[in-house]
Amino acid sequence: MDGSTLFMPRLVAESRSDQDAALVTAAQGGDRDAFGALVERHQQRVFRLAGRFFRRREDVEEAAQDTFLTAWRKLDTYRAQAPFENWLTRVCLNSCYMRLRRAKPQDELPPDLPAPRGGQDARLDAERLLARLPARDRFLLLLLHGEGWSTAEIAERTGWSRSNVKVRAYRARRKLRQFVELDEREADE
Repeated sequence: MDGSTLFMPRLVAESRSDQDAALVTAAQGGDRDAFGALVERHQQRVFRLAGRFFRRREDVEEAAQDTFLTAWRKLDTYRAQAPFENWLTRVCLNSCYMRLRRAKPQDELPPDLPAPRGGQDARLDAERLLARLPARDRFLLLLLHGEGWSTAEIAERTGWSRSNVKVRAYRARRKLRQFVELDEREADE
């Protein structure tokens, strides 16, 4: 094996980052085509991330649209100290979080949905329980367990401190556990 192949993913990432930087500079100068290219490059990631927060396709599309509209309006605030992808991820997270805060928990799943058990139904059960949590708690648990982000990644991308992320996650899991215990007691009655 030749030593140059070990560094290939990093070179690809650097060139992608360099391409983004050039497009951002052009877009900051008013080039709509450059911004369109950024949208094309990142739309799949934004849709995937928004899809972790919303079940309905319309909600995912609206969150993605909010993300790119906000990114266009706030592009002048982007500073190239970090990759554009990180900045756009934060814009997407903020858009999703704001939409979750505006939405009532029952907007995602009806509260009278029967509690299914096993297989694909377990996912619906988990979604039903998550829908009962406040938006901030759902947001955090989806990042930790849905996206698999570390507390450091969440802290970096949300602007929260690491200890704040840990405390919030602990409290969110505790609330979720209480909902599970309550459901189990109700099922036993």
